[in-house]
Amino acid sequence: MKTATARVSSKYQMVIPKEVRAALEIQPHDQVLFLIDGDVVYLRPRPKSFTEALSSLHAHVWPQPTEQWLNEERETWEG
Repeated sequence: MKTATARVSSKYQMVIPKEVRAALEIQPHDQVLFLIDGDVVYLRPRPKSFTEALSSLHAHVWPQPTEQWLNEERETWEG
């Protein structure tokens, strides 16, 4: 794990350190998310599409393609 620091200005602004920008591939005008978990804050690039970013979430739970699973579920509804 690497660490980086930044100073907060009197206007509560800070510069994201070069190492962090490089690691997260942050470009000028990108938006970032601050994920707050108690006293821990995670900084992440804001995805261009939350749907695409979450589409593979828990893929290990449903290993088959989602469309296949959905069709199988619908078949059980129809009896």
